[in-house]
Amino acid sequence: MIVKNDSIDGILNINKPLDVTSMNVVRIVKSFTKVKKVGHAGTLDPLATGVLPICLGQSTRVMEDILNSQKVYRVILHLGISTNTYDLEGEVLNTKDLNDINYDSFKNIISKFEGDIEQIPPMYSALKVKGERLYKLARKGINLNLKPRKVKVYSLKILNWSSPFLTLDIACGKGFYVRSFANDFGELLGCGAHINNLSRIRNGIFSIESSVDLEDFKDRAQNGDWMNLIYSIDTVLDKLPKIIVDPKIEKIIKNGGVIPDDIYEINVPDKSKCKVYNSEGNFIGIIIFEKSLQRWKCYKNFNLAI
Repeated sequence: MIVKNDSIDGILNINKPLDVTSMNVVRIVKSFTKVKKVGHAGTLDPLATGVLPICLGQSTRVMEDILNSQKVYRVILHLGISTNTYDLEGEVLNTKDLNDINYDSFKNIISKFEGDIEQIPPMYSALKVKGERLYKLARKGINLNLKPRKVKVYSLKILNWSSPFLTLDIACGKGFYVRSFANDFGELLGCGAHINNLSRIRNGIFSIESSVDLEDFKDRAQNGDWMNLIYSIDTVLDKLPKIIVDPKIEKIIKNGGVIPDDIYEINVPDKSKCKVYNSEGNFIGIIIFEKSLQRWKCYKNFNLAI
C-alpha cells in the first residue's frame, strides 16, 4: 500500500508508451503516488511515444518553463502516401511513386524548415478553437481555415533513408507540430508523406535515456521505491541565473514582495528572471524584474519540504 503524501514536489521523466494518452499517464501517476496535484508538461498524441515530464505538487507551477524549453523529436516519415490525419491511422488521400526521390531531394528542401518559420496547425490536433478541440471538429467533417503560426526549428538532421521511410531528428521550440511538418515536407517533395512513427527523445533537460518506462514506474511505485526518480523543481530552471539571499530578502520573497535596491543589489547579465536560494542553499523561488518599477519582485515562491 502506498501512503498518501501531499508534500511531494518534483518532476518525473516518464517514457510514454504507444496508444496511451498523456492524460492517462497523469491519472496513473496520481493513482500510484496518491499525490493530489499532478499534471503533464507537453501533450503527446496516443500514437507518439517518449519523454513526458509529469509534474507533482508545487512543480506544476513550472510546467510553463518546461513547455517553453527546446524539444527533440525522432520521426519516421512514410513518403509517397498522404493521409487526412497526416499519420498512419488516417484515410489515404493520395499515393505517388518515389522513382525521382533520393537523398539529394531532401537536402534541397531541408533548409526551408529550419529557423523561424510559419506553420499551419493540423486539423487533427488537440488545439482548441472557441473551446473545442480541432480533432473533434475534424471528425465531424468541419475543416477550418487556420492561420499559420510562427514556430522555431533549431535543426533538422537526416538519420536514415530506406525507401519509402525517412528518419529525422527535429529540434524545435514550443508550438511546433510534427504532423504539419510531415505533410508540408511531403508536399514540397511532390510525393506526399505522413508520420509512420514518432518519439519525443528530449524535452528540456529530460532525455529518453534518463526516462523511466511507465510499467517500470508502476512496479516501483507498488514497491514503494519510486521517490529517487523525482527531479527537483529548480532542475528545470537550469537556464536561469542563480542568486543566494539572506534571511531578510528570503522573507520578502516568501511574502511575495518587491526587493528594495537600497538593501539588496542584484547583479545579473540579463534583467529578466532569477532563481533564488536561501543562505542554507535551499531553493525558495523565482524573481522577475518589473520594468515599470525598476525593481526585482517575487514571481513565484515555493514552500518546499527539506
